Amino acid sequence: MNDKIEHQGVVESITDGHVRVSIMQVAACSECKAKALCTSSESKEKYIDVYGHYSDRYSVGDRVTVCGSMQMGKKAVRYAFMWPAVIVLLTCFVLRGVFALSEPLTLGAMLLALVVYFGVAYLGKGKLNNEFRFWIEENGHIVRKN
Repeated sequence: MNDKIEHQGVVESITDGHVRVSIMQVAACSECKAKALCTSSESKEKYIDVYGHYSDRYSVGDRVTVCGSMQMGKKAVRYAFMWPAVIVLLTCFVLRGVFALSEPLTLGAMLLALVVYFGVAYLGKGKLNNEFRFWIEENGHIVRKN
């Protein structure tokens, strides 16, 4: 079983200690043979920041393979989906069940709880950047991982 997530991308920019790679995120149905006839197929361009000294190895426009650990992907799902859902459900149950607040007030409190959660996550993005590190590989070998 593969313990990493891989994306093919194109180098968009290079600075000292930082490479920005553009990847195309496609919907699950993008490999379908009928996708040209289908209107539900969607794709988005995303950027991945890879930290390390790659300026001597790559140039803007080069195709690269960007990798991240499977554990990192699971952690991202917890931060982005699981914890916000838990916060919303707990807020709802406590305010409606324990304090018998009205629905509009409970909804407002749930939205406020999400704003606070994502605000704290935004303020702590430096720490999150250290937890979520990507690297570049060639032929299954790590080029440089700092």
